[in-house]
Amino acid sequence: MRTFTLCLRDTHRCEELEDIETFVGADDTGSFAIRAGHAPLIAALRFGLARFKTKDRDWRYLAVPGAILNFADSRLELLTRRFYLYDDYRIAAVALREELEAEERTLSETRTSIRALEQHMLKRLWQMRREGIKL
Repeated sequence: MRTFTLCLRDTHRCEELEDIETFVGADDTGSFAIRAGHAPLIAALRFGLARFKTKDRDWRYLAVPGAILNFADSRLELLTRRFYLYDDYRIAAVALREELEAEERTLSETRTSIRALEQHMLKRLWQMRREGIKL
């Protein structure tokens, strides 16, 4: 059976995995699979789990907070902020849920900070206008 190379890149590292038979991921249109010989493809993976299988191993799981996927010339490249590799689906699912919860907390904190900044700026603009300061 023909295989391809999987290159995983994030902001801290790059890993190349050889002898990949199948990769399964999902974008906004749904799930899809890539095998050696697939036509060139570019896709934006959504937040979640992807999986891949090598010639001599069981399925491995890849957790990503979104990624850009590029497949061409028997090489699949995934570019993401970070990625996590797991051999066990259950562990991968738990880790992904924890990552999602952490990102949601961070996003909520950022939104709260932006609202406070907006309120402060509007208050300051209102004060400046009352004082007759032209902008």
